[in-house]
This record gives sequence, structure tokens and C-alpha cells, in this order.
Amino acid sequence: MANLRDLPRQAWGDLQSRLRHLPLMGTLRNMLVEAPELSSPAPRDSGLVDAERVEAYQRAIERYVKPGQVVVDVGTGTGLRALLASKRGPRKLYAVDASRNLDTARWVARRNGLSDISFVRTDSSRFRPAERVDVLLHEQLGDALFDAGLIPRLLGLRDRLLVNGGRILPNRFEVFFEPVQLREEARLPFIWNQRLPDVDFSCMQVLRDTLSPAYFTRFVRPQDVERLLCHPEPAFALDLETLRAGSLPHRLRLERPVVHEGRVDGLCLFYRARFDSELSFDTFPERRQACTPVLLLRTDPRDFARYETIRLEMSLPELSDVTTWRWSFL
Repeated sequence: MANLRDLPRQAWGDLQSRLRHLPLMGTLRNMLVEAPELSSPAPRDSGLVDAERVEAYQRAIERYVKPGQVVVDVGTGTGLRALLASKRGPRKLYAVDASRNLDTARWVARRNGLSDISFVRTDSSRFRPAERVDVLLHEQLGDALFDAGLIPRLLGLRDRLLVNGGRILPNRFEVFFEPVQLREEARLPFIWNQRLPDVDFSCMQVLRDTLSPAYFTRFVRPQDVERLLCHPEPAFALDLETLRAGSLPHRLRLERPVVHEGRVDGLCLFYRARFDSELSFDTFPERRQACTPVLLLRTDPRDFARYETIRLEMSLPELSDVTTWRWSFL
């Protein structure tokens, strides 16, 4: 049985199929290319409802996008950054996206009376403007930070397109791996830690090294985090404007004094994105209005008292591939 929510899309597909057999198809095809496919995109709303995040982008664009500059918004999505940048009077403004969200961004721009944005449907790795770029805007940030191609994409664009002294917004990232206790209703113990009637799964623990690495990660909502056990400290930082390929750490040793006693259910990955020393936003789960899912690196539950020290070792051979990561208590 067809899903009722798919009916508008199905109807549009049927109409396109019939139009292919009509005369003057070339003209009609050009019209179809220009038609915004508003039923197809799946925009991410979480970034838009985070007032701190939106304000940080707005203030950074007001501070660093100047009249007469060439500006590129990479992965424009719903077009927010490009629309904000257009108000600063750049000489050339490109909104680049390979997805159908570009149709929505173009449609929203028209409805806002903005006609000076060049919308380009292509992957950023194939984007070739006619001139060097003064400012690169982006939000190439996956839920696991690096899983959306943050580093290879932005370094490639920087080296190919950016003028000397050009800006990447945001450019600096502080990366945190923090021990957390989850709320009881959000806990998901490993199968060998579960207590079930008449069946004992504790024998499964000897097989843990054979399980899929994905079993040891999950995404949790900010409200699922009961508390951070330690004061957050960056595990490492990077600056996209100066970073060199291969210079990031692949092994980490973390020591954290416990300030809030409790149970460690795993390590939460979150980050702070900086535009400069004043402007930033973050994905800290304890922050008001936090709505971005955070990656939990699951551990066997372990209780820690206040003033104890949590010691952890991490291996991160491929930052963009969470399944290669390993972590353990020392």
C-alpha cells in the first residue's frame, strides 16, 4: 500500500513521465529544471532553531563579508548563510549544493527579493569559479563532526579557491570527548550487562571484539545526558585556515578529574566552532537550546567518586570514519 505522504511525489513523477512524450519537450524540460522541487528536500531544522548558532553566523557574516568581495557558501542547504551574506553587498556570491535543497534555497531567495545569488548545483569538489574567493562560508559539520567531510572538503576548497588571507567561516574547532552519565530512561546497556529473566547473555562479552564497531556507538539527544562528570577540556583543536593534511593526532590520552560523581555510560563527542576569539557556537549537551544529536562512544558502566581521575586512551586512525575509532579506560 502506498504511503500517503509519498502521493505528491508520485503524482509529480507521473506528470513528468507523461510530459516526456509531448511535443516541444526541449522547452518543457528547461521549464522543469527551473521548477523548485519543494516536496523533495529534507532540510535540517535543528540548526535553524538554535538561536545561538544562527546569531553567531549572522554576526560573523556582518563582521567578515565586505562589499565587493567574492563569497562562496558551501553546501548551502536551505540557503540561510547565502541569504545573510547577500545583504552585505558582495561582488559575487555563489551558493553551492549538490542536493535538491538548492531548489528550495533558490525559491526562498526569490521570495525574499534577492536576485544577486548564483546558485550552483554541483559537489563542492567540482566547483570551479572564475576567480579566487575571499570568504568561504560552510556548515560541513556531521553529527560526528568529521563524518560530513569537514577536513578534506574545506582543505581542498581552501587550497584551490581561497585568496591569501581569505577567511573560512567558521575556521577553528575545539573537539571534546567527555565522560557522561545518561538519564536512566536513555540508557542502553550492552547485551552482556542486561539482566533478563531465565536467559543469561553475559557469555556474549567474550565476543565483543568480533562485534560490528557500530554496536559501540549511538547518537543521543542532548536531553538524554544527565550530567558531565568533569569540566570539559578540548581533546584537541584545529584551524582550517592553517591546518596541514596529516597533522591531526591519531592517538589521545585523556585525564579528567571528576567534579560530579556518577556513572560513566560513555564518552560524548561535541565541539565548539569558532569564527574568531569572540564569536562561536557549540554542541554542548548541557547548553540551553542544544538540539543537535551528539555521538556517544559507549563504555561498560563504571562509577566514579568526586576527585577521582578518569583516564582514557583513544585511537582515531580515520577521523571521518567512526567505525575505526577505539577507546578504553586505563
